[in-house]
Amino acid sequence: MTSAIAISGFEPLSSPFTVTSRRGTLDIIDLVSDEWRALAEDAVDDQPFYRPEWIQAHLRLFAPTSRVVLIEVRSAGRLCLLLPLIEERGTFSKVPIRKLRAPVNVHGGRFDAMRCAGVEGEEAIQAAANYLLKLESWDVLQLNNTPGQSTNEQIILSMRGRGIRSLKLNDQPNPLILVPKDHSLLHTMPPNSKLRSQLRRVRQRLELRGPLRFRREDDAKPTSLERFYKLEASGWKGAAGSAILCNGTRPFYDEMARAGARYGYFSLFTLECGGELVAAHYSFTHRDRCYSPIVTYNEAFRQFAPGHLIISEILSYCAANDIQYFDITGQDQPWKMKWTSAARSMNHYFVFKGPLGQLAYRVGVSFRSAVGISRPSKDGPSHNETLP
Repeated sequence: MTSAIAISGFEPLSSPFTVTSRRGTLDIIDLVSDEWRALAEDAVDDQPFYRPEWIQAHLRLFAPTSRVVLIEVRSAGRLCLLLPLIEERGTFSKVPIRKLRAPVNVHGGRFDAMRCAGVEGEEAIQAAANYLLKLESWDVLQLNNTPGQSTNEQIILSMRGRGIRSLKLNDQPNPLILVPKDHSLLHTMPPNSKLRSQLRRVRQRLELRGPLRFRREDDAKPTSLERFYKLEASGWKGAAGSAILCNGTRPFYDEMARAGARYGYFSLFTLECGGELVAAHYSFTHRDRCYSPIVTYNEAFRQFAPGHLIISEILSYCAANDIQYFDITGQDQPWKMKWTSAARSMNHYFVFKGPLGQLAYRVGVSFRSAVGISRPSKDGPSHNETLP
């Protein structure tokens, strides 16, 4: 089902836009996936986590029976902005509400609408905000894991002050490593000199046990993925039940590895010593960035700081392949911040509209003030929690 409205009664727009909301099962993504990927080619921020294959894989495992809503903004028939959401009924601070929420959870950990660059993309934000304000099917709009300066954030800023209220809850920021353009400067990484000296020493000691071999695989071979999953499950994640082989999320990561390989951005980085797997990153190398949503290491090699050794190898790979940023993905744990001082803010947004939305806001703010909550609790452990 698709509904459309003309944009009027709000701030004027210089270009004519048509905004539609397409509703249905997760299969409706197939109807717009080609346009979605074409939009990604011209997008302000094209990340694997925002593409149709990621959203569809997420829905298939985590919300297979959900009602999907695609907010589509077009100019002269061309897709300019797409915001995928899930429509459901629930409660907010015990107030029954109709909710539109982001199709995201702890796996992946970020979400944004996709929009084209330029003036047209800027005005598409306004068109999407106007449409959402007129849409009668929601009381609360919940956009979790929204990066700072994102399209989602700008849509919400555009909606503020027009009879709605919103909450912005800060989460821990996402570390970002700038890869030196001058490859000769790689010897200055990490900037933490103590760690730099430690890595030189442990590399020499480790090479006495066997030759070190760093590899990147891009074809999502089942045997390579199985090896990665087993390494992850062999340590503390397996003991805690948070490893992929333990928590039931393997179908999601298998599907994304295959999709990433199909579209040319999957990377499985491995570091071996004498043929034994020491550390590995399940990663995406896309455009000018490398993302590592899942990292693991062999705890038998803990004394050699394997988690840091593989990062040094990945940075060398990035430098050699014109990749400008290494996005470690996840929160700013201390081990990550030994590599960088840069981080992008991550926020959770709640927007409240109409009588029920306003009631939920008042009750929620009163409750949060009473118990002193500063941000929502995490849905579960991140795959990037600790590394030596």
